[in-house]
Amino acid sequence: IDSMAIVIKDKYISEDMGIKMGDYILQQYQNNVYQKLSYGDLCEQLRKDFLKISNDKHMNAIYREKAETPKVGKLEAFQDEYGARSNYGYVETKITKENIGYFKIAHFTQWAFFDEAKQAATNAIRSFKHVDALIIDLRDNPGGFEDIVAYVMSHFFDGPKRELQSYYTRFQNHKRSIYITEQLPINKLPKLPIYILINENTGSAAESFAYMMKHLERATLIGATTVGAGNGSHHFRISDKILMQVATIETINAITNTSWEKVGVVPHIKLDSALVEKKAFELAREAAKTHRAQVDRNLKKQLDNLYFHLEKYDSEDSKSDLSLVEALIACNTSGLFNEGSTNQLGYEFLNEKSETAEAIFRANTLLYPKSANVYDSYAESLGVNGKNELSIVNFQKAVDLATEHQDVNLELFVENLKKAKDRAK
Repeated sequence: IDSMAIVIKDKYISEDMGIKMGDYILQQYQNNVYQKLSYGDLCEQLRKDFLKISNDKHMNAIYREKAETPKVGKLEAFQDEYGARSNYGYVETKITKENIGYFKIAHFTQWAFFDEAKQAATNAIRSFKHVDALIIDLRDNPGGFEDIVAYVMSHFFDGPKRELQSYYTRFQNHKRSIYITEQLPINKLPKLPIYILINENTGSAAESFAYMMKHLERATLIGATTVGAGNGSHHFRISDKILMQVATIETINAITNTSWEKVGVVPHIKLDSALVEKKAFELAREAAKTHRAQVDRNLKKQLDNLYFHLEKYDSEDSKSDLSLVEALIACNTSGLFNEGSTNQLGYEFLNEKSETAEAIFRANTLLYPKSANVYDSYAESLGVNGKNELSIVNFQKAVDLATEHQDVNLELFVENLKKAKDRAK
C-alpha cells in the first residue's frame, strides 16, 4: 500500500488528485480495511477506492503473479486476441442490398500490430468504396491505442495534415499528438455519410474515435453515453503479486481542448440498445439517397468533361494534352474507368484519331505504372504515329515489367518488341 501511494502521487495525471488517492488508501489501510483480504479481493477493493476518489476508469490494481516474460513467437502473435486471429479488430464488413455499408470494429488492436492493423483497416474500408452511407459499430469496443484510431479516421477526411488530439504525461513532462494521414493506399471517402453506434461499454480509444468524429462534425452518433475513460495509462509492477494501472496521460482534443474523461461521449441520438441499429439504417437510407444523387451528378460531370476534351484534343497544345490527362485520371480515381476500360477507350480512337489514342495510352501508363500491358499499348500507338524510337523504348518497358511480374503475356510483348525493332531497320 505504501508503494502504491508513492506511485500514484508521483505518476497520476493530476498531482493533487494523486495525493488524495494515495492518502485515502493509506487511511484505508490504517483502518484495517485491507487486512485479511485475498490478493484478488484486495485488488477489487483498491479499484473501488480509486474509483470513489477519482472516478477514473483507468485506475486499477491487478492480481497477477510476476513471471519471466515469455518470448512471443510467430504462432503466439498470430493467435493473440488483438492480432491476426481477430483481424486486428475489424471483425465484420457487409453491404446491404440498399448499398449501405456496415463496419463492426471490436477493438483498436495494440502497438505491436500497428503495421498489420493499418493494412487490415485499409482492406476493410476498401470494400466500402462505392457505398452510399456507412454505419460503424463501436458498441462494446473496449478501446486500444490512439494511432490506429487516427489511421482509420484518415480514410474519411481529405485536405492537409490536421492535428486531432494531443496527449500529455505529467511525470515524464512529455506531449505528443496524432494527426490525419494525408496519403493512403486507397482513395479517401470524405463525403460519405457516416453513423456511429456506441453504448455504455464503448471505452477508451473507441470513445476517442466517436468523440473526434463527433466534434469534427463528420458523423452522427447513435446509442448511449459511453464509459468516460478519456485518460491514458501505464502499468507498474508493485510486488510479485500486484500490478497497478495508473492513469498517467491526459487527453486534449484539438477542438474542445478537453476530453470525454468521466463524462463519456454523448450521442446525438440517445436510444435504447434494441432500437439503435434500426434507427441507424433508417437514417442511413435517407442520407444515401442524397449522397447517391450527388455522386451521380459528379460522375456525369466527369464523363462529360472527359468527352469534351477527347473531342477538342490538340496534340500541339500542351494545355489540351494536360487537360485530357487530368480528365482521364479523374475518371479512373472515381471508378468510372479502370486500366482495362481506359485501354479500350484508346483503341476506339487509334484508327481515326491516333494522336488522341496516344494521349489516352500515355495517361494509362501514369495511372498504372506497374502494368506491362499499358506500356505495350502505348508503344503501339507511338508506332502508328511514326515515333519508332520511343515506341521501342516502351515495348522494352512492357517486356521488362512482364518479366519481373511473370506476366502470362510475356511472349506476346517480346514478339511485339521484335516487330518494332524490325520495322526500325
